[in-house]
Amino acid sequence: MSSPKLCILTQYFPPELGAPQGRLSELGEDLVDLGWSVEALTALPNYPAGRVFDGYSRARPVVEKIGRIRSVRVPLLPAQDGFVRRLACYLSFAASAASLGPRYCRRPDLIWVESPPLFIGAAARALAWRWRRPYVFNVSDLWLESAIRMGVIAEGPMASAAARFELSLYRNAAGVTGQSQEIVDSVRRRAPAVETILITNGVDTERFGAEAADPEIRALLGDEAGPIFVYAGLFGLAQGLDQVLDLAASLPGDVPGRFVLVGDGPARSSLEHRIAAESISRVRLLPPLPRERVPALLAAADGAFVSLGFSLTGSTPSKIYEAMAARLPILLVADGEAARRVEEACCGLISAPGDSGSLQANFERLVRDPELRASLGAAGRRAAEMTYERAQIAARLDAFLRSRLPSTTASARSLR
Repeated sequence: MSSPKLCILTQYFPPELGAPQGRLSELGEDLVDLGWSVEALTALPNYPAGRVFDGYSRARPVVEKIGRIRSVRVPLLPAQDGFVRRLACYLSFAASAASLGPRYCRRPDLIWVESPPLFIGAAARALAWRWRRPYVFNVSDLWLESAIRMGVIAEGPMASAAARFELSLYRNAAGVTGQSQEIVDSVRRRAPAVETILITNGVDTERFGAEAADPEIRALLGDEAGPIFVYAGLFGLAQGLDQVLDLAASLPGDVPGRFVLVGDGPARSSLEHRIAAESISRVRLLPPLPRERVPALLAAADGAFVSLGFSLTGSTPSKIYEAMAARLPILLVADGEAARRVEEACCGLISAPGDSGSLQANFERLVRDPELRASLGAAGRRAAEMTYERAQIAARLDAFLRSRLPSTTASARSLR
């Protein structure tokens, strides 16, 4: 029997750096190991800088191999910030994917669609119609709800239209995979007839730990005294990284510890300005590192800092799982499911977004108590191995996707 063919439809994919890029490429590789033929239909790499990477044509599709995944990259109008520009970016990719995908991609048996952006759903439906194949919609963030809460979109006719479009995507999908339980519950309330399953982020625990240490990476963090807390990821609005600058600026001189923020994104320039203008010496910004260097970065740290600037339903940063695997205690600024997962694993101290007093108290506890850091780190490692090992998550995804293949889906629905 030939391998089933899967098309991963996503706007974000390596060589871009970021959580979706890493998760999708790693799961794609795992699915290859599990017998799938995997292809990605994605954008010319441009994120988060908002410009197409050097070495790629800005106007022509590119076909390349990312690991073992054949990747078809199509043009778009890249953008870093601004609502109108970002909307044009999302819509232009959806249009390119829908029109160029059938020309450059092999006809798949199933399409697995990564959202956000929500508008990628238009391409998914067009390709499903063109290929006469079903799609499974992966929801890694409730984009519309998050956009309203962050003030990007106001309540009104536009939000209502987007909500109707979102619901239609769920109801017309062969299935929905959700990245958090809050997301799965939200989809099930609105589209109860659709098969929905939880597929959390995960981590390859074998890549993380003290054995990943690299003296060159350690040297990048500086030689100042005190425990080092690392943040590695997107510098965006949702991450609320001003909170770490507020904390660092307010700490008494006798409190040890400092922060290293590694990454890029639309908030980077404002963070740089604040650090310089306020002489915030406890925070160092570094450029993004290749994903394969993240284990070495975490091995050089004493703790992980993970934050959200808002209460965002279903948002669970993937950095949590990598910190667990690296045996790092987590200083978390978040509520909802992210807080619950850290609390259940007993692997960190938690503050709600905006609670500066709690954040400072938690930071001081961690930097002054190495035994607490070790205990929390060990608990996180246990949780990573038992609950968030990527191979287990990939096997769960494999089983669900196979159940959604056209012949299986048709026979299953006929029994309802």
